[in-house]
Amino acid sequence: MLSSEFLSISVLAAPRPQIALELFRAIRERGGEVEDCRIAPIGDRLTANLVVSGNWSTLGRLETALPGIAEKLELQVRFERCGAREQNPAYRPYAADVIAPQQPELLVHLLEFFGSQDVQVAEMNSQKYSSGHTGASMCSVQMVLHVPVNQHPQALRESFMDLCDDLNADGMLDPIKT
Repeated sequence: MLSSEFLSISVLAAPRPQIALELFRAIRERGGEVEDCRIAPIGDRLTANLVVSGNWSTLGRLETALPGIAEKLELQVRFERCGAREQNPAYRPYAADVIAPQQPELLVHLLEFFGSQDVQVAEMNSQKYSSGHTGASMCSVQMVLHVPVNQHPQALRESFMDLCDDLNADGMLDPIKT
């Protein structure tokens, strides 16, 4: 790709069919290319976070057009210029999955644990749900982690499993094979 210009766009909207398609078409019609995208329902809203690439002129046209696109598509939009995602070979990618009874401090405990281990949380998703079998209030957490290459994987895994035991949770910590 020849372009090195990027625009970060965050969208909040009431969910409706084809909203992602309409947004992507509007970006493409102005010459932008979606490089990275996350779309998910949060509560009763649809959220989208995008990184769009193009030359400076393309992104300028898109920045000018975004308020009109937002009004037409009934979106709340925030945008700003950004850089490309940084790569750091000093870290290995890992995935952590946790299933636990719902507890107010669960996410805080997980984030404190990984912070104390010098592990960076790159992505995190969590959902509260009721167990279909028992009706118990549960929480499911998925994380993408950046673990320092000099950190011993088994020691981190053992510490993580000890944390899960303390939280009455089931957890997995495995390398991401890319």
